[in-house]
Amino acid sequence: MRWALLAIAVAALAAPAPAAAHLRTSRDAVDYRASARPVDAPLRVRIYRADLALGFTLLGAHRVMVLGYLGEPFLRLEPDGVFVNAASPTAAGAKLTRPHASSSRPVWQLRSRRPSVIWHDARVRGLPHGVMHGTWRIPLLVDGRRTRLEGTIERVPAPAGWPWLVVGGAFALAAAFALWRRALIRRATVWLGAVGAGAALLSAGGFATASTASQGAWIEGGNEAVVALVAVAVMIWGSNDARALAGGFLGLLALSVGLTKLPVLRHGIVLSALPGQPARLAVAIAIGAGAAASILGLVVFFDVLEHFEEEPELLHHP
Repeated sequence: MRWALLAIAVAALAAPAPAAAHLRTSRDAVDYRASARPVDAPLRVRIYRADLALGFTLLGAHRVMVLGYLGEPFLRLEPDGVFVNAASPTAAGAKLTRPHASSSRPVWQLRSRRPSVIWHDARVRGLPHGVMHGTWRIPLLVDGRRTRLEGTIERVPAPAGWPWLVVGGAFALAAAFALWRRALIRRATVWLGAVGAGAALLSAGGFATASTASQGAWIEGGNEAVVALVAVAVMIWGSNDARALAGGFLGLLALSVGLTKLPVLRHGIVLSALPGQPARLAVAIAIGAGAAASILGLVVFFDVLEHFEEEPELLHHP
């Protein structure tokens, strides 16, 4: 029994590391969706979902010049690479180059040997308050011919909150019933912890395998899986008390993971490999079941602690 408690304590000390390290750099949810219309230019255009960054890749032996906010030459894509105008205010604002002394003539600097570039353009950003749809335009010069890239941007409203309150309420009722029927506390803690941890790992896996996932998201998901396996091992081979404590620890893990994904319940677009509503449901279950298992696990912990305190008295006073 003491070895099982020691294993849970070691896992508990290791658990906060993924959350405290803040290794994730990609977002979990956003409010805007942008798209680009087909353009009469030898370009492959990509708009990144996480931050609406623009990506241009030149196709073929052409020259494409991107004009800036003031109509000045900003970027130049050629087969030899990408050049940025250091005298362009747009380049400085996009942090593609250091601020340069103003000049009426472009000051071209090589940025990449590959004809591909990614940057944040203020013309493809958010919308004013209360506006749900908008358009954006970026003027181009293709082999000296003027054209432009156009697209749309849309604000996606946040989902309704009541379904997730219902999910949380269901798990709260389950915990209350187990507290009322004290004989069910240990079994309920195990099951609620397992359900919460399963939902948390499903959620973490969805974000780790999304196209927007960073290396930090992979590391975080892997750490959470390893910590969960330690608790699962205790649940399989431990005593009844150890299994219940492991279930409470899994609930705490699920709750912490779910709370880090809380933005998916408050934003319209979920950046997960899972569809939006299933991803939100997994987060809601992780939070609801995790909180219920954590509370029941705490009750079990004090029961076990009280039992340990009574044993020496029984030995001295038979």
